[in-house]
Amino acid sequence: MPSPVGHVLGGLAAGWLVDAPQRDRRWLVYGAAGALPDLDLIVGSHRGPTHSLVAAVVVGLAVAAFASSARASAPWKLGAAAGAAWASHVLLDWLGSDTSAPIGVMALWPFGRAYFESGLHLFMAVSRRYWLPEFFGHNVRALARELAVLLPVVAAIGWWRSVGSRARAGTIARDR
Repeated sequence: MPSPVGHVLGGLAAGWLVDAPQRDRRWLVYGAAGALPDLDLIVGSHRGPTHSLVAAVVVGLAVAAFASSARASAPWKLGAAAGAAWASHVLLDWLGSDTSAPIGVMALWPFGRAYFESGLHLFMAVSRRYWLPEFFGHNVRALARELAVLLPVVAAIGWWRSVGSRARAGTIARDR
């Protein structure tokens, strides 16, 4: 399973797919939404309901409602992007290697309690066993792999969305 750094990057990529990078702080919402499902570690039910697609929908609706009440521009787009960022956590964990039972994520909760894991194992499991001698080296390698996979994706999406935004702005200006 990816580290918080990987999940923040995944949240940014997913959020920016829905809502182009802005000159405001929306990126904080997307990065946070990508990492927040792991707060379930505090209550001891990791990879359960917070790691489901239904949780992503609920988060998206909640963010949209909050943004609407705060009179933010495009609240439903912000909500959809936050929901996509939350769902990116489910996707990245599904693509990761899991070393603790139950293996995988409960992606379809509340419709089922089955755990799912991809056979790809694109991301290494991050160790929380700080007392083991290989802890630091293993986690550095896991983080390096996450960065190698996710930084180009985030950069490409950010570039694509910003170029598209500038092109649309130029087209709009020419049409006037």
